[in-house]
Amino acid sequence: MINNTLIELKKLLSNMEKDFGLNSLSELERNVLYAIKDLEKENGAAKTRHLLSHEFTANMSRISVFRSIKKLEELEKIRRKSSKRGEYIVFPN
Repeated sequence: MINNTLIELKKLLSNMEKDFGLNSLSELERNVLYAIKDLEKENGAAKTRHLLSHEFTANMSRISVFRSIKKLEELEKIRRKSSKRGEYIVFPN
């Protein structure tokens, strides 16, 4: 059941995403970005295998995750941690 508190939280999140310039991203791209940041916080980087099973991305198809990674790299929202494949961090502002 949806209550007023949930609606207010959704509005707040939407406004914050707009403030941070994330409103131009698709929902899938935002979920991948959030998952990368969460894994980076915990592990120093987001490894692809962990990203695919993260709670924000677990219901996404593998191809959607990889397309989102590619788009986020193009937009300079994320980058590879090093030359190693499959490790990503959020691009420093």
